[in-house]
Amino acid sequence: MQYLTIEKKSHTVLLTLDRPEKHNAFNLPFLKELEDALHTLQQDESVRLLIITGAGEKSFSSGVDLAALTQFKSIEEARTFAQQLESTMTTLLRFPRPVIAAINGYAFGGGFGLASNADVRILTDSAKIGFPAVRLGAILPVGCTLRLNALIGSGRSRELLLSGRIVESPEAVQMGLVNEAVPVEQLLQRAYAIAEEILKGSDLALEMTKQMTNQELLVQMEQYSVSAADNFAYLAATKEWKQRMAAFMQK
Repeated sequence: MQYLTIEKKSHTVLLTLDRPEKHNAFNLPFLKELEDALHTLQQDESVRLLIITGAGEKSFSSGVDLAALTQFKSIEEARTFAQQLESTMTTLLRFPRPVIAAINGYAFGGGFGLASNADVRILTDSAKIGFPAVRLGAILPVGCTLRLNALIGSGRSRELLLSGRIVESPEAVQMGLVNEAVPVEQLLQRAYAIAEEILKGSDLALEMTKQMTNQELLVQMEQYSVSAADNFAYLAATKEWKQRMAAFMQK
């Protein structure tokens, strides 16, 4: 695999986003590889739980690779990227086994959007979360927005999305973005401890519980997914998008 590493320990799989030189940012091949890996793991009946983390010491994921966004040659390319992003995120949300996100550093935009698909989220006490899309002239994928609403309510969600400000770990715990914060050296140890507790339950009961708790959110995402990809593609073609992206890349 080019962008992922997978390690199996008993019935738990540790999936690591492995593009540390780019802060584990997503480009189109990355998203396709991740979705394919999730489908493969889903078919493996020996896998009872999935832990997702990021390679390196700085980032879980900085979200979408901005360099990739500046290379779109048409609205259709932008739409294809947006559709793949939504598809990969939804595949993770639909993953039938419990998922724990071990956030080992920055989780920005779609990076936290990915983590928001997990059933449990823990982060290091030095990690930070933010949604800077509007400052780049972009929008967060609709699935990420809806999951954020579900986690912290639309009022707090709007404030974070509109301001683009950074949330540090104590506030992230307080507002419900994550379940808990731990020292960096304890992150994976804590993730495996949570996994052990979860796996005391019946696999079928765990799967059915996930289906029930995610059903309303999945229905909402289905309603808005097509128009959201169109909105993303429209913004990608605007002059302001290109100017803001270029300015950010220069920084």
